[in-house]
Amino acid sequence: MKRLFPSFIGVALFASCAVGPDYEAPSVELEAAFKNAGFSKAPPEGSWWGLFGDAQLNRYIRMAETDGPTARAALARYDLARASLGLDTVDAWPVVTADAFGRRQQDSGNSNFSSGIYNDYRAALNLSWEVDLWGRVRRQIGAAVAETEASGYDYRGAMLSLRGEVARAYLSLRFADAEIALLEETEELRAEARRLMKARFEGGASSRIDHERSITEHESVRSEIEQLRAQRGKYENALAALVGRSASGFRVPAKAGRPSIPAPPSAVPSDLLRRRPDLAAAERRLAAASDRIGLAIASYLPRLTLTGEGGFRSLSTSDLFQSNSKLWSLGPELDIPLFQGGRAFADKDRAEAAYREALENYRDTLLKAVRDTEDAMGDGRHLAAASTSRQRGAESARTAASLVRKRYTGGATDYFEVVESERTSLAEQRAALAIERARALAATQLIQSLGGGWKR
Repeated sequence: MKRLFPSFIGVALFASCAVGPDYEAPSVELEAAFKNAGFSKAPPEGSWWGLFGDAQLNRYIRMAETDGPTARAALARYDLARASLGLDTVDAWPVVTADAFGRRQQDSGNSNFSSGIYNDYRAALNLSWEVDLWGRVRRQIGAAVAETEASGYDYRGAMLSLRGEVARAYLSLRFADAEIALLEETEELRAEARRLMKARFEGGASSRIDHERSITEHESVRSEIEQLRAQRGKYENALAALVGRSASGFRVPAKAGRPSIPAPPSAVPSDLLRRRPDLAAAERRLAAASDRIGLAIASYLPRLTLTGEGGFRSLSTSDLFQSNSKLWSLGPELDIPLFQGGRAFADKDRAEAAYREALENYRDTLLKAVRDTEDAMGDGRHLAAASTSRQRGAESARTAASLVRKRYTGGATDYFEVVESERTSLAEQRAALAIERARALAATQLIQSLGGGWKR
């Protein structure tokens, strides 16, 4: 018997197998490169937000990573997933418990036990370990590991999204600064024109119509400046929340100039999409769903558990640890489910349906990733061309406004033409700024679409 028991265990372990399908990562064909890639220069090395060349943006990104509630909540979710993994892997190891008690008791006189009062003492160790015959434990651990890895990618995705939100809020604020600076410069010119037209009107050299028009144009620009300042305040408050600061005490000083806009390289391989956190998370959840099919099957097959106990038990503390008080047991326990009312087949069907859903979710995530990247690259390419044309148009409008003002000074035209030319010039300059802002946001979106840049 002593030889038979170890031999039985050895055969059981050797013959153990994992039921259910073995997972293979899905093979989805991708184009070699994106159709909208048409650029000429590779970006510098480093963190992607450094491509914008703004030290303040770098600082706000770091603040959001360390102090932002979004980042801290994402990290807590990842820590929760890792802690749950520890609970899911305990079945792979023997479970050892200890028990000890000392009690005084009396059994029922109408039972097979003595009805007298007596003491009972026990101190023992207990062992239980499931022999993973069908891979139930392995499938459970495999699914748990895959889910934890997916949670890790979820964390990376949350951080990528957070950095993108910080970049968009900050870049929008900076372009608001540039537009406010443009309107403040215009307001100074309109104020000077208002003073001039007032003097001309009072001196009889100009009509009241021209004087009132100068007031209208001046007040219109002042109104638009205040509207822009209100919008800038919203960008500033949004940035405060992202970096974990109260909006009441958070200030972003105005900064002259416009942010630089990074340009993607000429060749962007579509395989970069596979490092996107959301796509990687979808693939890991697909792997977990595959393992759960085997887990569902194995859960309704016979389960072999090795159990044992050893210790001491006595009616008196004085002889509790004597040799005659020893107790022990060792042997296998086999749990064989005989009738489950179709539960096993239902669980297997449910696991297979969950796998098919996870597969389609993965494909959907991949297709959306391609679409997002193509959209961002298309926006960047077309907005770059639009920006060039709009800049030329704005420069021409400024020149035209200057010429019209000279004609008015020389008496060759009326003030209405001056007003219209200056309106056109201002509108073209603001439109050029709007396109540059859209280009910057498209660059940020492209970086996010590629999982954080365009280099491996």
